[in-house]
Amino acid sequence: MDETSEVELKRPRKIVAIIQARMRSSRLPGKVLADIVGQPMLWHVINRAKRVSSVDQVVVATSVSPEDDAIAKFCLRKQTEIFRGSEDDVLDRVYHAAKSKAADVVVRLTADCPLIDSQVIERVVSAYLHNGCDYMTNTLRYTFPDGLDTEVFSWPALELAWRDARSSTDREHVTSFFRTSGRFKIGNVENEVDLSARHLRWTVDEPCDLELARAIYSRLGGCGAYFGLHKILKLLDTEPSLARLNRGVIRNHGYYTSLAREAQVPQRRRELKRSRELRQKAERLIPSCSQTFSKAPAQFVDGVAPVFLARGQGSRVWDVDGNEYIDFPMALGPIILGHGYPAVTEAVKRQMKYGTTFSLPHPLEIEVAELLTQFIPCAEMVRFGKNGSDATSGTVRLARAYTGRDLIACCGYHGWQDWYIGTTTRNRGVPEAVQRLTCRFEYNSISGLEKIFAENPGKVAAVILEPVSIEEPRGGFLESVRDLTRREGALLIFDEVVTGFRIALGGAQEYYGVTPDLSCLGKAMGNGYPISAVVGPTELMELFDEIFFSFTFGGETLSLAAAKATIAELEDKNVVAHLWEQGQRLKDGYNVLAREYGMDRSTECVGLPPRTVIVFRDETGAEALEIKSLFEQECLRRGILFSGGHNLCYSHRAADIDYTLRVYRTAMEIVAEAVRGGLVAEKLEGKAARAVFRKA
Repeated sequence: MDETSEVELKRPRKIVAIIQARMRSSRLPGKVLADIVGQPMLWHVINRAKRVSSVDQVVVATSVSPEDDAIAKFCLRKQTEIFRGSEDDVLDRVYHAAKSKAADVVVRLTADCPLIDSQVIERVVSAYLHNGCDYMTNTLRYTFPDGLDTEVFSWPALELAWRDARSSTDREHVTSFFRTSGRFKIGNVENEVDLSARHLRWTVDEPCDLELARAIYSRLGGCGAYFGLHKILKLLDTEPSLARLNRGVIRNHGYYTSLAREAQVPQRRRELKRSRELRQKAERLIPSCSQTFSKAPAQFVDGVAPVFLARGQGSRVWDVDGNEYIDFPMALGPIILGHGYPAVTEAVKRQMKYGTTFSLPHPLEIEVAELLTQFIPCAEMVRFGKNGSDATSGTVRLARAYTGRDLIACCGYHGWQDWYIGTTTRNRGVPEAVQRLTCRFEYNSISGLEKIFAENPGKVAAVILEPVSIEEPRGGFLESVRDLTRREGALLIFDEVVTGFRIALGGAQEYYGVTPDLSCLGKAMGNGYPISAVVGPTELMELFDEIFFSFTFGGETLSLAAAKATIAELEDKNVVAHLWEQGQRLKDGYNVLAREYGMDRSTECVGLPPRTVIVFRDETGAEALEIKSLFEQECLRRGILFSGGHNLCYSHRAADIDYTLRVYRTAMEIVAEAVRGGLVAEKLEGKAARAVFRKA
């Protein structure tokens, strides 16, 4: 909960529920008066709001537009309080509606939620009254179905927002200013069971939404019958086809489209003098000026991007010139909680007092191994390394030792060592004999993998793949790989260096329900401290007694302490759900903006929400590095560290996502104009970013 506030909570005297309603809708005009089992949708929302015992008065707030006369007439017929105000400045309308009723507390509802649950409203009101917040909702995390949205706030908070909110989006959507300005004490009510993974949509914006609402009402008693969350869930469990009626509709679509109507985010004043000075030194001392290809200057717009970062805190980083950025690369994925995350930092400090590396093993090795066997489905035993490449190479060696075979089939990226990197365009220094021992196949192509086995009978030791990257598995692909390796006597290795702890606490193997023989972990496990692991069943892992997989720093205690603290926070704070939530908002918002600016054929945000990538294509469908570079340039100028993807972390809050989407809206407009005018190269103020791996 945010501790800062400019508003003092007063003991409530009058609680007023304000239902926003208007006939205008870009996707479903007139929806609020659409019939649902004999009564308009608005009638159902009013009746459900009136069932809330803590609410003193229910008011419908519509606009003065003649189009909304029908709403006013309906309310008069039903003897429901009505207030009419601005059509577009909805914040102003809600403010004056609350003022006219002398409200001390406002419960904000919308007329397109005919399944709103009175008991859920009661819970949010109760939480508001007992927690001293300015703003309480159940939408900061989507543990409830979309369509049960309830927001409760004080009159002073509403007055402050009405006075200070400036953007057209904040005026139209009323409460975005509460969530993102950092000026209010805010709180969230979560459902007893997190329903976010079910993607339940009970609001009405599309014809398919209305069809679902009508179907639910008709099955649960018709007009006048009351039923809540649990009865609807039971119905959907009985008839799962109902939930598929509106599956895939983007949540908060209207909010994202409103961003496109806002003014551009201005550039920030930045100096890069110190970065340039350090780069000149680095060019004499460090090949590529970096220890990692993907962090090198060549991967960013030359002259526009900072070259060196000095510090980080939470979701932010500062370069050596003091410029601040919201960080999305997150050090290529290890930072899953946030930079300088207190619980991890304190754990490392405590261990530092007692030493870092010893002449015998340390108990932390057992403690972290126990955690991994608890959460990773395939894990019974554990060996630690420092980099992902240690883990992948360790599993390959183990597989060869176990099977007595030499050939490896791989799919995805697996690190720098010879067995894998020899298959790429950066294969200099790798003997041809080594290169021939690894065969690549395409993701989602079970026939391609079958061909490798057919051409090399009895020779394939293991199949190693990233279980999911940007493209999701289709048609039972992972299950088919699992079955094929078993038939052929080869081991299945999941490289979960990226996906581990990110898409589920137990990684992709937990999320997809496919258990490999061995798994490689790293990156997020230590929230930025260098640690990786090989995990698997005892029968296989005991081979490490014989094969050589040994590191001076394999049991280094600071990274183990960091891993222990990180995993504890991941579990305690339900971090993975947060990554899905914020990542989905970022992905949906980007793709809506791309369509708004006519760029949806040229760019798209793809991948599972905890880790997405923005792809840029030219008219032939090939990767468009110049377009990507121009987009990156405009993001950097406005305080977003962008390199093409989003590795979400727990410290990325709603305000970060909101600001990022506003910057993306600005960059999208600039790029769209440049693409249409053929001016992309001309708009770049430095050399375009280059790919790590050249085209073969």
